[in-house]
Amino acid sequence: MSAGPVGAGAGTHLGAAEQLAWLRVQADPAGLVLGRSVERELVPVRLFREDPVRATLIGGWWLASLVAFRALAVGALVAVNTTAPDRWHPLVRAVQGSDRLAVMVGDRPVKAAASWSSPMLLIDDLGPYAPAARGTLTPWQTRLTVLPWLTPAGAVVAGSATLLMTQRLAPEEVGLLRMDDRTAGLIQAMHDDMVALVGGGANRYVWLTPTSVETHFFGAPHRSR
Repeated sequence: MSAGPVGAGAGTHLGAAEQLAWLRVQADPAGLVLGRSVERELVPVRLFREDPVRATLIGGWWLASLVAFRALAVGALVAVNTTAPDRWHPLVRAVQGSDRLAVMVGDRPVKAAASWSSPMLLIDDLGPYAPAARGTLTPWQTRLTVLPWLTPAGAVVAGSATLLMTQRLAPEEVGLLRMDDRTAGLIQAMHDDMVALVGGGANRYVWLTPTSVETHFFGAPHRSR
């Protein structure tokens, strides 16, 4: 792992980024459980694959923190690049003492070996204008770009993603994406505790069903900006 101390120079120190490589645990090959379908069946998402994954999340820190928390629960290493470290404090508190999470201020390069037994989630929380291409990913690495709201630049990122997950969108955001009328209507009508998985030939609408522990640390479901 190559990066300096987490939060160096910004008044935040959560541990050294190289500590992420210390722990080796197995991830569930079935995928990360995101929630339940309308039929109340569990909805797993293959967030980690042998082929690198570029995912985009439209919705902000609440959903991003929930995804990161569940990724840690299945054994992933998580590294966050952010312009606002304060909003990641609830996640840091939720996994206090874990060496598998690093929160770094600004755009910091992260290099670490990833494998089936130790996948890696790289989260870019750099605002709504994140670039479409950022570095080279290796197998079992996933880059998750967090867009608090959708801009034309963000729509380019979303359009090139392997996986797109989004909370409820405003009409002006839906207009930036290529969606049929039915999909656009459903995404604008979703509840706070829902997320849509778009693409791959079949969209899925998922109830996130946060646990009492997740609600305690991250609050009630909402679309944060």
